[in-house]
Amino acid sequence: MNRKKTIQEFIYLQERDTHVLAYPFKVIYKKVNNPISFIAFFTKVGSIYEKDDIKGISHLIEHCVFRGSKNYPSGISKLINNLGGYTNAYTSYDQTVYYINLPTSSLFQAIDILWDMVFNPIFDDETIESEKNIIYHEIEMRDDEPMVVLFEETLKKMYTKNPIRDPIIGYKETLENITQKHIWDFYSYYKNPNNSFFVIVTDEDLNRVREKLDKVFQNFDYNHKEFDLKYDGNDYVNQGRLDLKGNVNKTYLMISYKAPTLTEKYKDIEKSYYLSMASYILAGSSYSILNRILKNDLKIVDTVSFDIYSTNQLPGIIYFAAVLDSKNIQKVIENYSKIIKNFRSYVEISYFDVVKENFYSSTFWNFETSSNQGMLIGSNELFKSYREAYTYLSKIEKIQLKDMYDVFYEYVDPDNFFLSIYEKT
Repeated sequence: MNRKKTIQEFIYLQERDTHVLAYPFKVIYKKVNNPISFIAFFTKVGSIYEKDDIKGISHLIEHCVFRGSKNYPSGISKLINNLGGYTNAYTSYDQTVYYINLPTSSLFQAIDILWDMVFNPIFDDETIESEKNIIYHEIEMRDDEPMVVLFEETLKKMYTKNPIRDPIIGYKETLENITQKHIWDFYSYYKNPNNSFFVIVTDEDLNRVREKLDKVFQNFDYNHKEFDLKYDGNDYVNQGRLDLKGNVNKTYLMISYKAPTLTEKYKDIEKSYYLSMASYILAGSSYSILNRILKNDLKIVDTVSFDIYSTNQLPGIIYFAAVLDSKNIQKVIENYSKIIKNFRSYVEISYFDVVKENFYSSTFWNFETSSNQGMLIGSNELFKSYREAYTYLSKIEKIQLKDMYDVFYEYVDPDNFFLSIYEKT
């Protein structure tokens, strides 16, 4: 069977087993042959929507939600564990997700718990202050991750207005001023069906799931509060240098460029897909170009990476990162720039096809578990459509090597970049 036919059949089978259920909040149901179920609440709420005086409120709310709700006032995580499951959440620049993995035998109880968590949280003053103290500690521990420090400080220098310049965790001075009223007001964004939805991936029968959802959504009331994200996109500093000093044992280096948003396209394919392929070729494995030359051959770095981070609405950052000895800074910059200038000469068509095969394999592997499928469906539905989780493969199939280079060099200029260095004091 050829690759195109394999992809077509894969897409057909995934779409056949996926259903969008119409409730006050959209519910995407995916049938799987797996006794472990995944349920999640996805919302387009993240740190880029926060006003300056409440930076960090999205992350704070994520902490508080797990502390208790109307019908489950305490011990939510322990309760899920007792059901044989696991629950967690994350907050990013433009989304927040609460999710539960557990045996299908406890699915309906998990739906009750998740529904109550997100629609009836208890945001009392004691909980808020307790979680603030935990986050203050997280902020203080930030220096234990030098590359995170360098990444966040680089964004602050590269952008002057873009909300992506502020860390998701916020600042101690803004968190201190957040009140219960701030939280309840901001939380109305989560409770808007235009912003939020549920994903259920399970082997439970669709009709039984519908019956359960009919009950939980009875007499349900919700809000309609919309974000107003204002950003003109004209604040990028495309050249410059940031020097940090601190208690670090090694030198941390970043070379950065402005990235497109995740919705910008080239030949009807998201530019981020082209850049992701280029990133994989440059530093995605131990045999990648940057690893092979800078680490294995020249031995001037300890580790290297090349990656892209953006949001659907805001441009972000494409960056090369390395850990090295300070004596090698100039050598790394010079050799990295040489590699980027000659990128075209390193990749043959045969190798490019191997890279595509690796992308296909990793995508198929992601569908091995209910939780991975649920995350893929939800993350794509947030800003595009859940179908992107399946049709992504057909887009990768269409990407040509020349097109990858064209998009890459549109953003990555070997002689025009932002340099960041974090060294020992």
